[in-house]
Amino acid sequence: MKQLIDSSDIADDVAALRERMSEDGYLYFPHLLPSDYVTGVRADIAAVLHDSRWLASGTEPHELRASDRAVEEGKSTFFGMYSAVQATQSFHELSEREELRGLAQRLLGEEVFCHPMHIARITAPTPRATPTPAHQDYRLIQGAVDTLTMWIPLADCPSDAGGLEVLAGSHKLGVLGVSRAEGPGGVTAQVAGSGVDDWRSTHFGQGDVLVFTSLTVHGARPNLSDRLRLSADIRWQARSEPAAFIDGYEPFRPHFHPDVPDWPTLTRGWTSTSSIEIPEGLTCVRKFDSMSEHVPTPPSRFR
Repeated sequence: MKQLIDSSDIADDVAALRERMSEDGYLYFPHLLPSDYVTGVRADIAAVLHDSRWLASGTEPHELRASDRAVEEGKSTFFGMYSAVQATQSFHELSEREELRGLAQRLLGEEVFCHPMHIARITAPTPRATPTPAHQDYRLIQGAVDTLTMWIPLADCPSDAGGLEVLAGSHKLGVLGVSRAEGPGGVTAQVAGSGVDDWRSTHFGQGDVLVFTSLTVHGARPNLSDRLRLSADIRWQARSEPAAFIDGYEPFRPHFHPDVPDWPTLTRGWTSTSSIEIPEGLTCVRKFDSMSEHVPTPPSRFR
């Protein structure tokens, strides 16, 4: 598989960033976040995993060695642990890092809003966890088509631990059809026959940032190690554009709500809730059926 292109050399060049995003549908920035900062967030999550007995006995928490209690996200025994992760203030405050906000603003060209639904991925080794199938985010999150996802490994992610892969240039295909599939999200994009086959990944390091559009096809690789793979999904959109919701939920409620408690419960004891606040005046639209056969492709900055 081809390697992701390192965009660190154009991180402050707005025109070059937008041009490369328009061409490839993704941007990759190794070590964008300080290692010591990410280590602190990882330690807080590892403490939850230890208390939840998701880590192998006799091992150090920072090793992230999976116990036999570790399961695929969404299973019934997943939510006790995950609720505690979602109650971890330092995890949500990743979204307040200026490195991330500044990058989103340079790409979108205006004030941005971070969806409060910050997603922690705690991926158990295969076959206990099925990799996330290749998909586009747009059908799942909807709203602003130029919503950007930032995928951030919270621990080193060598090739045996899997990581994310992206199909470079796939955003130019527009909104693709989908089929039901096993794994998180439950859908896969229909890319066969599209003529686009430039899959890319890399050996990810702690604090790397991979950002891609909501039309970029991406998925997870199998975790063939004996460790839990930790990462975060954080999404940004222009404040002037609409966000989608279902009965007041996504993207305003916690990930996996209502299986995970709502914010008043999760934030008890926090010193600040600024990381999950919603800007005033945000336009909201209702979601359509994500499995609809034909979904028009909205105009995008990056196509």
